[in-house]
Amino acid sequence: MDTRQVITLLNKAILKRQPLRSASNALRLVNGFGDEMDGLVLEQYDRHFVAQIMENEWHKHCPAILDLIKQTLASEYFIVKDRTVSASAEPGAFKSAVWLDGGSSQTNVNENALSFNVDLNDGLNSGLFLDMRQNRARTAAFAKGRKVLNCFSYTCSFGVHCRAQGAASVVNVDVSRKSLDRGRKNYELNHLTAEQNEFIKADAVEYLARAIKKDNRFDMIILDPPSFARHEGKTFSVKNDLGPLIISAMKVLNPGGVIFVATNYSLMTHDSLADMITDGANDRRIKNLEHLGQDTDFAGSGLMPESYLAAVLAVMDN
Repeated sequence: MDTRQVITLLNKAILKRQPLRSASNALRLVNGFGDEMDGLVLEQYDRHFVAQIMENEWHKHCPAILDLIKQTLASEYFIVKDRTVSASAEPGAFKSAVWLDGGSSQTNVNENALSFNVDLNDGLNSGLFLDMRQNRARTAAFAKGRKVLNCFSYTCSFGVHCRAQGAASVVNVDVSRKSLDRGRKNYELNHLTAEQNEFIKADAVEYLARAIKKDNRFDMIILDPPSFARHEGKTFSVKNDLGPLIISAMKVLNPGGVIFVATNYSLMTHDSLADMITDGANDRRIKNLEHLGQDTDFAGSGLMPESYLAAVLAVMDN
């Protein structure tokens, strides 16, 4: 692909995302194969931009990409993350280079009238998973008056959405204190005052086990685990551990409760998740079950490993 073709495809991809700008200034502008640019992911966070390169040929096109976003999108910060390392490397092992530095790698973005802090040079992830945008809004629509448990909360974006929609309480659980601290910052950005025990540093599996023993119950539970994780000598994998996790969650979900489950593990389908929820419900009746996925800026979702999401929102009967 020559530079002229790249520019044409970039302009086409950017124009296609225009309708989403009324909801957010944080968008995936290029989603690899889905935008005819296999091996390239380009994301915008207000005036900060990050390119993820899965194929080496995209290195030569970075100057043209930078020129385009400077001219059309008034960029202040552009970072390239090289993900062409071998499959045997440690997860997250990649190189990064700042091409355009207008100051801090951090900025604040807007989503559905809420604000979130992101840092484009803090590992592979920015602090806000863009493919969950519509799922955060859809799930939070059920939050009013409910007691919410947000497992694997990361930077607490689901928690912010639920509190903004009038949740009675939210408990954000994550093993990373750093992520929870960033969650607190997101609360502050949205003028939300955290209640006692709103941020819990804990393993979600262990937290649910304790909740079962104490009969600590919730009206809404959010499960968005990593596909694979290690913590203090223990491992969690969606393939092996998501089913038992859902069973545990169901034991502390009140009648009429809502459960949201999502995974980027490409071998886990919507039907698989629905079956796990049905099995976990045991003899309880599911009133409504909705399949959700990535938002529309993730063109070609499911056609490549770097763009996959299966999510299910279930409402239980009383």
